[in-house]
Amino acid sequence: MDPVDLLAAAPCNGFFGFRLLRRSAERVELELPVRAAFAQEAGVVQGGILTALADTAAVYVLWPDLGPARTMTGTGCAMQFLAAADPAGPPLRATAVPLRIGRTIAVCESTVEQGTRLVAKGTFSFLLRDRRL
Repeated sequence: MDPVDLLAAAPCNGFFGFRLLRRSAERVELELPVRAAFAQEAGVVQGGILTALADTAAVYVLWPDLGPARTMTGTGCAMQFLAAADPAGPPLRATAVPLRIGRTIAVCESTVEQGTRLVAKGTFSFLLRDRRL
């Protein structure tokens, strides 16, 4: 399945409004138009939304190339929030790259930017395994 169709098939991706801009096995770029509903109590984009964007970018470095006999499960996530994201600002963009893809474990790194500002950076690990039918 085409990566754009894969992304659109997951209900949570449509709920957030993630858009796949570029995708290869070496790099993924996702965009998220921000909206007022993403603001937390202090008026900035809530950290879980930044994490969901960064995680989804990392997933799409791996997911489209797994094939039907394999699946993956997230096993770890470490996010660093570096600056506030403005819910009235330009779209957020997550860029993910693989750090290591082994037979059973993969680790990816994602950055999240708003305009030219780096707002977050995360590392995501995944268990890669055969699908049990």
